[in-house]
Amino acid sequence: MDYDLFPAFAANLKALSVCKQERILVAASGGPDSMALLHLFWRWNARNVGVFHLNHGFRQTAARDAAFVRDYCRERNIPVEIQEYDINRYLAASGESKQQGARKIRYQLLKNYAEACGYHRIALGHHGDDQAETVLMRLLRGAGLHGLGGIPMQRGMFIRPLLNVYKEEILRYCQAFAVPYVEDETNFEPVYLRNKVRQELLPLLAAEYNPEIVPQLVQLADLAREDELELQARAEGLCRQHARWQRGQLTYPRDRFLGLSTAMQRRVLRRLLELYRGHLRQISYTHVEQWRRHIQDTPSFQLTLPQVQVSGNVDYIYVGTFSGEPWAPEELSIPGQVQVGGFTLRAELWEREQLPPRTADCEDFDLAELKPPLVVRTRREGDRLRPFGGKGTKKVKDLLIDARIPVQVRDVLPLVCDEEGILWIPGVRRSDRAALSDATQMVLRLTNVSHS
Repeated sequence: MDYDLFPAFAANLKALSVCKQERILVAASGGPDSMALLHLFWRWNARNVGVFHLNHGFRQTAARDAAFVRDYCRERNIPVEIQEYDINRYLAASGESKQQGARKIRYQLLKNYAEACGYHRIALGHHGDDQAETVLMRLLRGAGLHGLGGIPMQRGMFIRPLLNVYKEEILRYCQAFAVPYVEDETNFEPVYLRNKVRQELLPLLAAEYNPEIVPQLVQLADLAREDELELQARAEGLCRQHARWQRGQLTYPRDRFLGLSTAMQRRVLRRLLELYRGHLRQISYTHVEQWRRHIQDTPSFQLTLPQVQVSGNVDYIYVGTFSGEPWAPEELSIPGQVQVGGFTLRAELWEREQLPPRTADCEDFDLAELKPPLVVRTRREGDRLRPFGGKGTKKVKDLLIDARIPVQVRDVLPLVCDEEGILWIPGVRRSDRAALSDATQMVLRLTNVSHS
């Protein structure tokens, strides 16, 4: 049956090395894409599938969608988690766009729940038409090879087993297997760029220029991603060979850099930023190109990029702020912020029910279980920490070694402490003290702003 997506779905799972022993969390909105995905996983291995649905309250039909997903799962004995989150309140505080903020919250809530409940993978319902729309949108915004690679089939825990299947095929599958779904009315509102591309631009291109525009955009994404991965691997090898940590800074020999092609120079700079910051959020082509031209034209320079300072001289390229000596301890007010040794740490107070999703750059503590004041300092001889989720205490020195923190950075890395000891080593481990519980009312959130 050509409308049965199961063979293609199963082949994608095999390519992703997903096995039936793994627990899969399916993100289900109630629309045809996610419901078809859930039905396919249910056919593949019903015992190890669970469902997550977020009611973000954007639409009048949000409660209907949540009830639909809950009832569908309960009828089939599929574990289901329905969460509500006031994203409008988060957007008002963060200043992010509606789509960007909602996506960030949704992914973080998914990841938090999956990790807490022991799921190995999070499955999303993106399909080939989504891929074509993404590539076209990025073309309109002037993307390079990396952007043209579109949506990856896998990133960390997240997998997209229907990425090479098209919307029409999904709808035929739902009809053939009587898979129920609800429609998201906002998909038909020409307000967002994606909706305009889906409803206006792609149909125009298909009708007037190329009826195969969607599959050809998908093919472009595949080719661009394959080339980009090869170039990224080479940049990674160059950084592994030549980049060095020196007192909190990441360095790269300028003469080695100038010997590279322009394309490889850009990728090495992106990789250096990724190594230092842990991610490339807010970094654009313009930032990288401005930095690259400084290195070529004016060897001695300083330049501020989003959340990081870069500089250079005749011999080296530098990423980050130099920390020559261990710095003096600083008190961190609650709430408050402190800058020490090239790091910026923030303390925020939240009511438990209003707490935003936790990211990799922060940790949450039960305020009532702490012993203020908080102090940020460097490590000391004999420092020990009882790691969260571990047994007994462990030397901070050993924790830094286990986390592969470069030797040059260990003496300037900040440790957040209260009167009873170390609470958190950003980017390494947190203490098991003051963990959140059902009794927690007020939460202290500590964030490494310098790497977020």
